[in-house]
Amino acid sequence: MSVAKKDIVVIGSGLGGLSTALRLASRGHKVRILEKHSTPGGRLNQFKEKGFTFDLGPSFMSMTFEFDELFRDCGIENPLKLKELDPLYEVNFRGSSKTFRIWKDIHKLSREFKDIEPDFESKAKVYLQRAGEFYHDTEGKVIKSNFNNLLDY
Repeated sequence: MSVAKKDIVVIGSGLGGLSTALRLASRGHKVRILEKHSTPGGRLNQFKEKGFTFDLGPSFMSMTFEFDELFRDCGIENPLKLKELDPLYEVNFRGSSKTFRIWKDIHKLSREFKDIEPDFESKAKVYLQRAGEFYHDTEGKVIKSNFNNLLDY
């Protein structure tokens, strides 16, 4: 059974809008994207002022497998070449001259916060385990589901 091709309007050219448009276009639909800003990308953009640069959204992508899934779903090879960051980013708090490095490696991260949070590593492992369970419990039911109306949601 073939699906009738449609003209579809996607509102917003953030990561969600762009990936939705790509999926729809790869299925033969004619897609038009409407964006209120002068550049696409939504929160993937930056704001620059007085010599400072601020990310408007996430500073790094932790779920890179989503890109693989997107391009596979569209029948094309993933063109993105991502660079792993180590450390992921740095944090400075007002009133402190110390720069904290946020490491992907839990042992390095634990050493970074040893003076602030006793037994950081075991606490972080418990947190990450629970967060992972929550994510996987809701992934199919909420995260990767479409809802046609508020009542369905």
